[in-house]
Amino acid sequence: MKRLALTLIAALFWAATSYADEYEKTCSGILNKVKAGETAVDYAALRQNCARTSWYVKRKQSKIDEMNKKMNAAASDKDYAKVKKLAKSILDINYLNMTAHKMLSWASEALGDSVESKRHLDIELGLLRSIGQSGSGKNCREGRIVIDVEEEYFVMRIMGWKLKRQQTVSDGDNTCDLMEVVDSEGNERNEYFNVNIVFENYSRKYK
Repeated sequence: MKRLALTLIAALFWAATSYADEYEKTCSGILNKVKAGETAVDYAALRQNCARTSWYVKRKQSKIDEMNKKMNAAASDKDYAKVKKLAKSILDINYLNMTAHKMLSWASEALGDSVESKRHLDIELGLLRSIGQSGSGKNCREGRIVIDVEEEYFVMRIMGWKLKRQQTVSDGDNTCDLMEVVDSEGNERNEYFNVNIVFENYSRKYK
């Protein structure tokens, strides 16, 4: 009986390891293609697999926030070289950061590197579209899938939405951030973001 129990524990351990390894494998495969210059990839698969890897869960978001503030200050001063350096530093920690890709594209264009500018613009738009195509955002069951709260605010900035109120709601197995916003035309609307992966990562990070 004891041997059977140990066998079951070992089987569960290897199953869990294999499950995690599959995310790492899929993430690395797509991410390496993007870093090598291939921008026509499955960005939804990239985001949702990389979000479940150990490096993403353990990333230093506070460090990213600090560099982002410096990057915005450099952008205000039109110090394109510094913006580029800081954006690349952010991407070294989290290559899925759309703000960094956006700023790197902008700075590269200003510095005359149209090739790098286009590449990072393509990545930014690919990541952004994968969120938009993941759901209508009209209710929690059709909430747009995000892997980090930062993605929600990036989408709202791009769309020109001003946040009035945010609350967390549930519908069956789905947990969502309900964003009550005012759109660019002054209309009030509700937008739902599916945060299942975000909460999953919170529980993993603080275990």
